[in-house]
Amino acid sequence: MANIDLSIIIPSKNNKTKTADIIKKISEQTHELAIEYIVIDMNSSDGSVLDSLNMIKNRNLRGCVIQSGAGTVSSALNTGIFKAGGKYITFLYPTRLYKDYIADYYRAAEAKSADFVFAVPKNENGEGCKNPVPDGITGADIAVGLIRGSIVMDFTAVMFDREFLLRNHIRFYDECTFGYAEAFIYNALMYDPIIAHCDIALERDFVNGLSKDGGSYISNNCFERLDAMIKVKDTIRKCHKNDVVLLSYFEHSRLPAVVMSCVDRLLTQGFSYNSIRKLLKTKRYDQYLAITGETPAALKKKITVWKYLPWLYKP
Repeated sequence: MANIDLSIIIPSKNNKTKTADIIKKISEQTHELAIEYIVIDMNSSDGSVLDSLNMIKNRNLRGCVIQSGAGTVSSALNTGIFKAGGKYITFLYPTRLYKDYIADYYRAAEAKSADFVFAVPKNENGEGCKNPVPDGITGADIAVGLIRGSIVMDFTAVMFDREFLLRNHIRFYDECTFGYAEAFIYNALMYDPIIAHCDIALERDFVNGLSKDGGSYISNNCFERLDAMIKVKDTIRKCHKNDVVLLSYFEHSRLPAVVMSCVDRLLTQGFSYNSIRKLLKTKRYDQYLAITGETPAALKKKITVWKYLPWLYKP
């Protein structure tokens, strides 16, 4: 097999011509890179598979379409990782697509022999970065920064060294349909990747991307996100059992924030506060709403009102 710089993994289900459009756009922006396109089809019935294959063939690109059945996006992405042959891997989510950043990521990865690349947005005035990431920063430091809000990252626009993922057995949680990208990133950060970042502001591509209304695999089960993050806590304990700061911030800031995001989501969907409180208690999710010194002030207020004055709580 010829050397491949980058494997681009695209989950697809009834995306119409969008997947083919994405492949065409990226191929026009990355002439200098040897790229393979791995489209993971999840039982499409709209002709999008043929459109993708024709685009790959007609433009003489490397790539394939793999049928993964009616599983989750997480499972489809894992299939892509297993199939990939590139030095680096990135994932393109049609419902959250960004413009022209892949070549910049690749150059940043090569310059630092990085395991993990992401974008650091500039501030509103364009002067410097909103969240500067110093050289030599660790994955644990990145995780703490994400929890505290001092680092901003879009979990759907990242790049990985393929061998790093395989060596550490880093996978998406197959059964997870909500929050799977977030959990994947946190897990990867626990294995001490060499980190590179691009000082660019990511810009959404609404022309070539797919609207969320068109994505039939979007889930409303917000508690799957919480379940995934609880599993991440186990990874943190395994990899960084002596990192008191990371463990405390994750358990007393990140997890309660995810619980409250689930509460907000359910309230906006019309669930009563009594039914939500009963659900939290039944599943023992309410144990993650303890308030400590690591809990941010705004989150403390949300939790306090929810626990003691739920009829006054507003999402």
